[in-house]
Amino acid sequence: MPLYTVHAPPPRSGAAAPDPMDYVFVKEGFCWPALFVPVLWLLFRRMWLVLVIYLVAVLALAAAERAGGGPLPDVAMVLGWLWLALEGNQLRRWSLRRRGYRLVDVVEGGRLAAAESRYFHDWPEATETPPAAPPGEPLPPAPPSQPSAEAGDVIGLFPAPGGRS
Repeated sequence: MPLYTVHAPPPRSGAAAPDPMDYVFVKEGFCWPALFVPVLWLLFRRMWLVLVIYLVAVLALAAAERAGGGPLPDVAMVLGWLWLALEGNQLRRWSLRRRGYRLVDVVEGGRLAAAESRYFHDWPEATETPPAAPPGEPLPPAPPSQPSAEAGDVIGLFPAPGGRS
């Protein structure tokens, strides 16, 4: 299954945490749109610096083809397209990092919707703080902890039923 990296934006002014609707999921691997329509893909993803570098490289290769001719500029252009498709998602992560996004997780999913669903399935429980009990009342019970290999709760890659082996 494909892997997706999850990137959280910086919190908006006055907010304690970023809005979950602004999280960005970036797929690992080859980027087909970057191969077939690189300029439109770069514009759509708002990767302005990468777009400028790409256009400068294309113009330089076009000038080299006019000046010298031959197959070398064409081969360089095809290799550049292939490189952009191979590294496009990594360049997208780099652009997000420059804009203040931070990497928060890696999830797997057959499609983007499945990866988002897996990530946000337990998300509210993991990020909410439990309500404080009024004075004189006992605290609410703590949520169950995740199985831990150090405590002997995990056998290989699988948690043991009941927590112990």
